[in-house]
Amino acid sequence: MKHKITAAALLAGALLSAGTAFADYPGPFLRDVKRAYENAKSADSNGKKEQALFLYHSAQGSVCEGANPYEADAAKRAAPLALELGAAAERRGEFDKARQLYEAGGQFAAADRSFMQTLRAKPYEPGSYAGAKGHFRTRSEQWFIDNNAALLKAAGPYKPDPKLIAEVEAMPAKGIEHHFKVEAAHFNEDFLRDYVQLAQTQPDDATDAAALQRMISTQQAFINKWKRDDYLKTSRDALDTLRSWANVVEDKVLSAEVNAKVAQISEQHADTLRQKYFGSPQLLRESMDYYRLPVSDSSTVEHKIAAVRTQALKLADEANAKNRYELAGSYYDVADARDKAEAVRERGRQLAMKKMQPQIDQMRKQADALAREYSDPAKVAEMQKQAEATRKAIQAQQAGAKANNQKAAADLEKELGL
Repeated sequence: MKHKITAAALLAGALLSAGTAFADYPGPFLRDVKRAYENAKSADSNGKKEQALFLYHSAQGSVCEGANPYEADAAKRAAPLALELGAAAERRGEFDKARQLYEAGGQFAAADRSFMQTLRAKPYEPGSYAGAKGHFRTRSEQWFIDNNAALLKAAGPYKPDPKLIAEVEAMPAKGIEHHFKVEAAHFNEDFLRDYVQLAQTQPDDATDAAALQRMISTQQAFINKWKRDDYLKTSRDALDTLRSWANVVEDKVLSAEVNAKVAQISEQHADTLRQKYFGSPQLLRESMDYYRLPVSDSSTVEHKIAAVRTQALKLADEANAKNRYELAGSYYDVADARDKAEAVRERGRQLAMKKMQPQIDQMRKQADALAREYSDPAKVAEMQKQAEATRKAIQAQQAGAKANNQKAAADLEKELGL
């Protein structure tokens, strides 16, 4: 039995070894590239040029059996197709498609130009820069040259354009400068003052029609002046993008400078909101977002967040003492005192209901009176009788008018001798 197990183990090991060796060459096989090459020629002869181009590309590269006899001719046929199709895609403004077409035919210089066109659509974004660095870094790798030897031979020698490399290298400075300008423009203190005024016009009494009208007027004026209310979000988005720039730039000194400036601006904005614009509960909440923005671990600024919540709690108590229930509720929300927020809002609702109770009682009385009136059969019968008399009177009036019209028409015909 022991011998059988050992033999089985040896057999299994041999099979596994064979399987591993086979897995080292998963393809393509010669039959695969032959099929791709023949299909490419067929598509080419039938005018399906794009399909032919990508099939010619598939027919290239090494195969498990050794040399690829189709590679050189496939590359030679792909190169002019890529130029033709890529140029047409560029004229249509389809630059990413053009890049793919140029790449498939080894027209790497043209592919680089199309690639840069897509980048120029978003020149200030760190992702564009990171993508460009990866793109051109790949071009300089020996494996890229080796893997594309047939295409390079067919399409001609290739070297990345130094002007494009220089354009990529200039992207971080331009992108960082752009986002600092965007941020500065959107942390606008005129906007913040108007936002506080808007928050303070929120009526304390839901039954106060004049206060409601003042709030609506203030809101309309705010919308007309500022058009939108996402200034602080735009500011924070710009700071967040600057942090991303600090992560992708290769200049460590520049990276540290950007991170330090983002941290400084974020804290300054948070302090400004707390110290000058606390009249809006929402702006107090925004101050906490600014404190958190430059740090990866929010626990490092938790003491600052706690200070904002303490400030919000104090302001909530003050508003509550002045019977400003909605404002107090909003401050309690910022302080994370949910029970107090709900309690103060409920108190406001109860007082509003109490003020409205006389009107509610009057409306109920009127409804009851109508119900009683329409539940009396004699009154209902009398109303039906009046309605029927009115209907007949209208019909008689209409009939008389019709007869008069007919008589007038007959008299006119007689007069005219018709």
